[in-house]
Amino acid sequence: MRSHQLPDYVASLFDVVGTSRLPSGDTLLILGLESTSQRNLDEFGRSDGEFQLYGFEKHIDHRLRSIVSYIRRSGFSAEPVGWLGYPRRGELNLKDEAIRAGLGRRGKSTIVLHPKYGPRLRFTAIRTDYPMEAPPGSCLTEEENPTCSECSICIDACPAKALEPYRMPDPSLCLSNSANMTQEQGRLVPCDICLSLCPAARGK
Repeated sequence: MRSHQLPDYVASLFDVVGTSRLPSGDTLLILGLESTSQRNLDEFGRSDGEFQLYGFEKHIDHRLRSIVSYIRRSGFSAEPVGWLGYPRRGELNLKDEAIRAGLGRRGKSTIVLHPKYGPRLRFTAIRTDYPMEAPPGSCLTEEENPTCSECSICIDACPAKALEPYRMPDPSLCLSNSANMTQEQGRLVPCDICLSLCPAARGK
């Protein structure tokens, strides 16, 4: 595959694609895929006290590896950010980077809200020196979602009290509080109340 074909190839594997520039001068290629009942990207587990990203392993890992391989074969460097393209604590915040790249708007629950996919996009990223630009017309310019202006249902419903408007001061309250998760066949199922109640999710 020739390097000029890469943008189309990436767009064939992920639902949304964006880029941002890192302080090093490298490009951060931000890739968003919709989580659905058939393709559950929110499938987690716990092993030795660490969360396991089973949904990412099933549905994102092979896409990510394929893109990394093609970029390298085109003569450029490419490395997934963090684990399975999902930053570990202290690394990049992909929701912030996705919003900065125009791939969605920030909801009061801090989730990225997209006009087509609502709150269902999950993001992964590749650090590369490939000179790729975002596809034309893919960028949203407003950071906060207008749907949220008069709505606080996610904040009111959060059982962990982890949310403030457009902020999650302590993310560990959301994912690390297993009291708000159910155990199902060796998997941890997040409560997802903020997502299921979100008016932006009702389009699907």
